[in-house]
Amino acid sequence: MKINLKVLFLPLCVALFYNCSSDDKPGAENPGAEATAPACQTTVESANQYTTFYKPTTGWVGDPMPFYENGKFHIFYLYDARNTLPTFHPWYKVTTTDFASFADNSEMIPTGTANQQDGALGTGSVFKLNGIYYAFYTGHNGVLDPKEKIMLATSTDLKNWTKDPSFLLQASWGYDRNEFRDPIVIKDKISGTYKMLIATRSEVGLVSNSNVPWRAVIAQYSSSNLRDWTLEKPFYEDTTTFLTECPDVFTMGDYQYLIYSSIDDRMVHYKYRPLTSNTWITPINNKLDGIAFYAGKTVTDGTNRYITGWCPTKNKDIDSNKFDWAGSLVVHRLIQHADGTFGVSIPEGVNNKFIINKLLNPVIDFGSVKQGGAYTLKVNGTEKASSVFDRETGAFKIKTHIKATSSTQFGFEFGACGTRNEVFSIVFDLAKNQLRLDKVIKNASSLNLTQLPLNVPANKEFDITIISENSVCVIYINDEIAFTNRIYKMNQNPWAIFADNGEVTFSDLKIFK
Repeated sequence: MKINLKVLFLPLCVALFYNCSSDDKPGAENPGAEATAPACQTTVESANQYTTFYKPTTGWVGDPMPFYENGKFHIFYLYDARNTLPTFHPWYKVTTTDFASFADNSEMIPTGTANQQDGALGTGSVFKLNGIYYAFYTGHNGVLDPKEKIMLATSTDLKNWTKDPSFLLQASWGYDRNEFRDPIVIKDKISGTYKMLIATRSEVGLVSNSNVPWRAVIAQYSSSNLRDWTLEKPFYEDTTTFLTECPDVFTMGDYQYLIYSSIDDRMVHYKYRPLTSNTWITPINNKLDGIAFYAGKTVTDGTNRYITGWCPTKNKDIDSNKFDWAGSLVVHRLIQHADGTFGVSIPEGVNNKFIINKLLNPVIDFGSVKQGGAYTLKVNGTEKASSVFDRETGAFKIKTHIKATSSTQFGFEFGACGTRNEVFSIVFDLAKNQLRLDKVIKNASSLNLTQLPLNVPANKEFDITIISENSVCVIYINDEIAFTNRIYKMNQNPWAIFADNGEVTFSDLKIFK
C-alpha cells in the first residue's frame, strides 16, 4: 500500500518530468514536415472513458488486489476519489473474465471515521477458508500511534463484507509500528498452517548477519485458523530499499516467487528460488515493467498467471508534471521460462479485443520506402528517417515485426504532429541494450524519462504489440518485456515509426481497433 500523501516526498517523482515546452505548428522548415501536416490536438482527459485500462467513471484505481474463483477475476482495489475528505481509499471491486472488459462492483469495504484506525484503508488480500472469504487489509490513520494495523472483514459471497472489530494485529516488538502494511496470506503446504506476510521495517537483532540499523523486511506470522497469529522469523529482508511494498508470494512449477514494489525506485521487482532452496535468486532483469506500473500483485486461473498494477496519472494531466498516486488498471501475463525467470506478455483477452484491421494512412514520409505492409527506414546524412501516420482515437493496437539491419536506434513516436518539434519516443537503443521513453525536442538534447534493460537477440528482430487507450500506452516485446507509460500528447495525435541511424524494417505493420 502506498498512501497518497507520501507521494509529495518521493524525490524520484518530484524531478522526473520537467517541462521543455514548444509550439508544434505545421509548416516550419523540416524535411519531415509539410505545410498540411496535422496540428496537435488538446484533449480533456477527464472526458475520456477507459475500458481496456480500467478506471471507474469517477475516481481512479490504486493497488489492485486480485482474487480468482469460478471463471471470474475479482479485482479489489483502493478507490482514489481525489477529494479533501479526511477518510480515503475504501476497497472497491471490479470483475472480469478476460481483462478486456470489466463490470464495476463499486464499494466493498468502506473506510472508518476520521478518528478510527481505518480512517484510510490500505492494501491487503482476500483468502478463502471453509466457505468464508477473509479480507485482511491495512488500517491507516496518520493521527494515531501506531499509524498502521492489520484489520479484517469477512464475507460469504464476495459482495457483502462485515468488518470484524475484534481483530487488530499491530507490529510486534522490533518492527516499525508506523510502517506495517499490505498483508498477504498463503498456505504452507508442508506444515498445513497459514502464513501472513506483511511489509514493514525491522531493527538490529531481528535478522542475523546484518549491521544495517533498520531495513526493509517482510514479516511473517503463522496461524492454524486465520484468527490467532504467532510471529515467526522474517520471510525476507532487503537493505537496498526503504520498504518492499505490496509483497506477493506464490509457487509456480518448481519455484517459489516473491514480487514486491520498491518504494524508492517505484518499480515492481521479483526474485525466485527453487523449492529445494532457501536462497533467493535475483535475475539480471528483475523488473516486471517501468516506473509507470506499480503495486503489482498476481493471480492465476489455474492455467495462466497475471500481474495487475496501476499506471499513474500525472498532475493536472500534463506530460511534464510529476506522477499522481493511482491511475488506470494495467494487466500483464507472466510467462515462466525453464530457468525460473519470467517473461511478460499481453493477456490473450486484450490481444483478441482488437481484431478489425484499419488501413494505415501515412501522412509524412522521409527516408522511408513502403513495400506491401513493410516500411524500410534508411538514414542518409543527419536527419532521421520516419513515416508519420494519421491520428487515432480511443483504444487501438499496433502490431509489427522489426528487423534492425544496421540501425542501432529506432522506435515509435507519439504526439508526432505538425513540425514534430516535440515528440515522445519509445526508443530501442541496441548499442546500450536499453528500451527508453524519451522526450525529443527539435534542436535540443533528448530528455530520458524512464528506461528498462533490453535483451537484443542475435538476429536483432523484435515482435511488437502496442496497446494504446487515451493516454495509456503499453508496448510488449518478444513476450519478454512490458513497458507501460502515460503520455497525454499521444491522445488523438499522429504517431510515427523512426530510425536515428542505419537501416531498419518494420514489416507487417498493422493497426487494429
